[in-house]
Amino acid sequence: MKVILSAKSVYPFHPVGGVQKYVYYFAKHLIQAGVDVEIVAPLDAGGPRTEYFEGIKYTLIYPSIFSYLELPSGWLGVHWFARRLAHYLKDKQFDILHSFDLTGLYYLGVKGRKPVLAHIFSDNYLCSPITVTKYLSLFGYKPHDIKNAKVALSPFAGFKDIVRYPAQYFVKARPMYKYLTGCEKVFLEDESFREEIVRLFRLDPAKVEIIPVGVDVAYARSRVQASTLTRGQLGLAPDDLVLLTVNRLAADKGIDKMILALKEIHWGMPSTKLVIVGKGYQEQELLSLIASNGLQQHVRLVKDVKEEDLYGYYKISDLYICAFTFPGSSISTLEAMAAGLPVVTTAQPWLVAAGTNGMLIPNNDPDTIAQAVIDLATGDLKSKGAVSARIVENYDWPRIARSAIAHYQEILSS
Repeated sequence: MKVILSAKSVYPFHPVGGVQKYVYYFAKHLIQAGVDVEIVAPLDAGGPRTEYFEGIKYTLIYPSIFSYLELPSGWLGVHWFARRLAHYLKDKQFDILHSFDLTGLYYLGVKGRKPVLAHIFSDNYLCSPITVTKYLSLFGYKPHDIKNAKVALSPFAGFKDIVRYPAQYFVKARPMYKYLTGCEKVFLEDESFREEIVRLFRLDPAKVEIIPVGVDVAYARSRVQASTLTRGQLGLAPDDLVLLTVNRLAADKGIDKMILALKEIHWGMPSTKLVIVGKGYQEQELLSLIASNGLQQHVRLVKDVKEEDLYGYYKISDLYICAFTFPGSSISTLEAMAAGLPVVTTAQPWLVAAGTNGMLIPNNDPDTIAQAVIDLATGDLKSKGAVSARIVENYDWPRIARSAIAHYQEILSS
């Protein structure tokens, strides 16, 4: 069986985020299960080519869109790539196109096409609330201005909504409807999104399957054990309460809210420290926020951490925080759980089992985050972390790969 995985950006060729890592790990474990896999993605800074990375075949084709994917114009770039992908696959021999975001849209129109699986995450179908009355350009403003909220825009929206959100409607909502109704299967990250997807796009519920975000549990634990990183190397004391987040520095990740929460936590717990691992367009804004609140001695911002070194930061931490603005999966939260950390999260109710391994909070307001940290810190963090380690075994990559292969076989047999 040969499977093409298509995505708008991928690890290790584009700036690292959850979806980029997802495609890489997913491909890796499909290959280990005996599937022939090729990843097709837009160009990075180089030219069109085929490369192999850790045994995975990557084909990078025109255009190069990674530099503006965070902007609304990124939608246009995804359409551009999707057209080029359809042309690339037209005469290619394979069995299934497993496409992320809208990348498989135009291949649906190829005569004699192969089956298509549409794999979408919450951020793929929700739209940034940009209105023509506020913004007249798809290019001329910062990503921060558009990432603090999302709207669930239906392809069957009324005239008022279409007039208010014309770009989102015609470039995202309507094409997404064509994509999801035209493919053979729709993959979602969790059962909790099924009802909304079915309602928005009027899908047959039987067409929707759950393929969650995963983590290689055995690899994670081996890297934690092998890590030699110490708190002292980051200027942290043994008795500090160390909070950790690993994310792109983007407005929808809520890292600015964590920094403000830290200021509140300090009133009662002055030895609390926050470690932020990641980089992105919000870096300077976050550094200014840290300085203006006098938190330079209490926050560590670390960039360019290699994948194999990442687990050292989980090892030296006490509590992981995911403060997304809207629900969605987080590979780093799963990595933290595999490393035995309790979690505070706004975004993944399916990972927090009735508070036994952390706390689900209703929003990412700084005072909400601060209160959750304080409440958890007064209890036994180690025992909650042990529960995290047990829960995460349900999200082990080999198990997820076997589930996906079963769906592939079902489609091919029919």
